[in-house]
Amino acid sequence: MALLRHSLRQKIADPLEAESLSLTLVRRALGPRTTHAPGATLGRQRLVDRVKLVLASDLARRWTLAEIAAEVRGSPVYLTQVFQQVEGLPLYRYQLRLRLARALDLLAHYDDLTDLSQEVGFSSHSHFSAAFREAYGRSPSEFRRSALSR
Repeated sequence: MALLRHSLRQKIADPLEAESLSLTLVRRALGPRTTHAPGATLGRQRLVDRVKLVLASDLARRWTLAEIAAEVRGSPVYLTQVFQQVEGLPLYRYQLRLRLARALDLLAHYDDLTDLSQEVGFSSHSHFSAAFREAYGRSPSEFRRSALSR
């Protein structure tokens, strides 16, 4: 969603890419839940949804597992197991993706990438750049330059 929004705002979206991303979003929104665990109970799905809301409420916060578990009234060990089962990825990886998506959304509004990295919860500019490169195939600076050149 963040990639599509960024491409449309910057007017760099290839029509086929934009349509494909839009249809993927619609399919995910209207299709079956994104659960990776066949037979995940409704209670487990609700627990994971509550965790997602907690993480999204403050991207810059450096949450501990105990703090998240306290917020959703669950056990830290159970929480990590259920999240992995339902989402198919570890809680940390989910939070990282959330932060990177928000960074992509905000990229055009920040001249200083260190400020942006802190805004979305990274401990350093280098950690942010490395994670961004791994997720999107180029550094934030390269991404911004390519967006502006189109």
